[in-house]
Amino acid sequence: MEWDPEDNILPDEERDQEELAKAWYDEPTRALNRQLVDENLRLKKLLRENGISWSPRLTLDPNDRARGTWASSRRMQTRKSRGTAPLCPDNHHLPTLPVELQVHILEYAMTSDYPIIDPLCKSNKETLTAEEKMRGNQIAIGFLATCKAYQVEGARFLWGNNTFVFTSHLALRKFADLSLARRAKIKHATLRIIARYYDDEDRRHRAPYPSSGEAFFRVINLKAIPRIKEDNLARKGFRSYTWDQVVDFLDALRPPYDPDHPKGQPRPRLLPNLESLRMDFVNFPDSFLNPGGGPFLHNMASHDLGCTLNELQLTGLPLCEWGLEMCSELTGMVKNDGLLLKSDSAFVFTGKQLRSMVSRDTWEPMWMPRVVRSWKFLADEYARSQGKKPNSPAAHPHRHTHAAQSRMPPAPLEEGHPESLWKQRRTVWKRVPISQEDEERIWTEFDRLSGQPLCEDEYDSDEDEYDVTDLICPHCDVMHAPSGGH
Repeated sequence: MEWDPEDNILPDEERDQEELAKAWYDEPTRALNRQLVDENLRLKKLLRENGISWSPRLTLDPNDRARGTWASSRRMQTRKSRGTAPLCPDNHHLPTLPVELQVHILEYAMTSDYPIIDPLCKSNKETLTAEEKMRGNQIAIGFLATCKAYQVEGARFLWGNNTFVFTSHLALRKFADLSLARRAKIKHATLRIIARYYDDEDRRHRAPYPSSGEAFFRVINLKAIPRIKEDNLARKGFRSYTWDQVVDFLDALRPPYDPDHPKGQPRPRLLPNLESLRMDFVNFPDSFLNPGGGPFLHNMASHDLGCTLNELQLTGLPLCEWGLEMCSELTGMVKNDGLLLKSDSAFVFTGKQLRSMVSRDTWEPMWMPRVVRSWKFLADEYARSQGKKPNSPAAHPHRHTHAAQSRMPPAPLEEGHPESLWKQRRTVWKRVPISQEDEERIWTEFDRLSGQPLCEDEYDSDEDEYDVTDLICPHCDVMHAPSGGH
């Protein structure tokens, strides 16, 4: 099937107001309030049917001595009738296993073999693959309701031992209901951003999508959510929720409001100790989408969340102009000397369900690694050798720079790497995953000037040279990023 761009209507980027209104209505707190109101009405009806008044004037008076004495004696009698369970081997109501074994069992029960998708929220089946739908319960969550001790210890294992996938920015915002101590244990998260399309006309929309690597494409039918055509000046026709959805995900990672937070101190981010983040872009076609995000994306990625990650993994970003700009903006979240991994699409939404590209095709996407702003280390060395302060704001009068505003720590250097073959060229070592879905990592050496990986088999002593002066700006005598680099 061939795809002709002229036969397709490009969508306008816009958040869908109907879905926003439904999300507000289905917000868990408001939904719980509605349930409590309905339950209260049912209880009142039951009391009326049995001739019992529910008037507040007929409730128990805590100052009534007669009622208080009766209630107290009743409670004492109940406790005496139950008795206190003795701590002895003959008592079968209490666990008899050693505490250490109970903790090990609890940790095993609270640790999942797979990432937990949309915790604290009801999962949307459209955002799950067929394999994920068949997994069922992955943890024995019933342990948390057994007793207070199991609830405290089990919650610690639940949020500290598992990884999480968020398919909606609303599910990510719901995570703010957890205490900061729980959220601080999470060091890796995955954002599955599935492009959404809407149309108020019954027509088919197609777009090219990579099938077996970047050189091969196939045409997929995009699912368009039907909308009623309104007789007003609201924007009509084919619409998309793609780049703005990325902005909403990043906005959910910003510091949530906490009424108990000490005054005069900055509020921590939603996941304050997040070290690595994976973002899966689903159904973001090449040369199909209109630009979105704007200054909001830059402000959040490069400022509010800037230089906070040691590693960022991006899959499925289109190779169009806006996809490359999105990658450039998201790179601002990575610390200096941090690792950026790009790869082909991990998922595709077609045939009314989400499908894994790895299981659908016989190929496994490989990562394209790069070290972010590794030349900053060389710039600091050069500044010190010239007797200047590194990243001085006055040294960059003609550039918009973030380093001049605040000195952010770089990503920690990884230890235990092999010896480098390069004598003159400055390099840095990183452990890089073998493939997109493989957790095994291998040592890879990167050139600090370009940030690109160096192949050990291609070592050439004639190319073993290092000239840092090529990056020195003739206007301000300060080293800037290489052309096209970060």
